[in-house]
Formats: sequence, C-alpha cells, structure tokens
Amino acid sequence: MTQVIMMFLFPIGLYFYFVVESKQKIAYQKVFDDFQEQIKKDNSLTEHEKIHLYEEMLKKNGYTIVEHTQQRVKGEKKIFSMSLFAMSIGVYYVGMFFYLAYYYWIQKPHVVVYEIYED
Repeated sequence: MTQVIMMFLFPIGLYFYFVVESKQKIAYQKVFDDFQEQIKKDNSLTEHEKIHLYEEMLKKNGYTIVEHTQQRVKGEKKIFSMSLFAMSIGVYYVGMFFYLAYYYWIQKPHVVVYEIYED
C-alpha cells in the first residue's frame, strides 16, 4: 500500500510544483510589490516611517532582516516547497533526505528588498 501511495506522490508533486506553486509565487511576490507601491504613494510618511513599515512587513511574514540602512531594507527567508518534498518522498523516501539537505544547506533564500529613492 505504501508503494502505491509513493507512486502517486511524484506525479502529484510535479503537478503542484509546475502549476499551483508557479501561480502562487507570482501572487506571493505581488503582495510585497503592492505593499511597496502603497507605501511609496503615501506622502504623509517620512522616510524613517516608511523603512519602519517595510521592516514590520518583512518581520510579520517571517523574513530575517539582513541589511538595514536609512534608504534600504533587505529580508531573506527560505521557503519550504511541499510539492518538491512530496516528489522526493515519491522517490522511495531516500529523496526526502536529499531534499532536506538541499533545503538546509544549498537552497538560496527568497529575498525581498525595499528601497527608498528620492525623486
């Protein structure tokens, strides 16, 4: 029974990775881009307040602040892909250890950078 489940995990993971997650990545990035546009348009905020709002946005979404200046905030976060994890389990559990090793040591984090430019 376990082998039957594992046989279906790989194609299901492929579908979710290429169809579902690719759409979600775009929507996920759009949230940050829309927030940046909203803050840029607000003329009542000072640069310090804008940077503080950007920091809050990153912290609320689980990002680690790796760079902070008066003009720029940069946050990083590793995103765990359940579809890649399911595909790796579909390769007789051995792939699961490879994916976890990839996630912890090789995968590059998703980076969000907010910058303030004076026009």
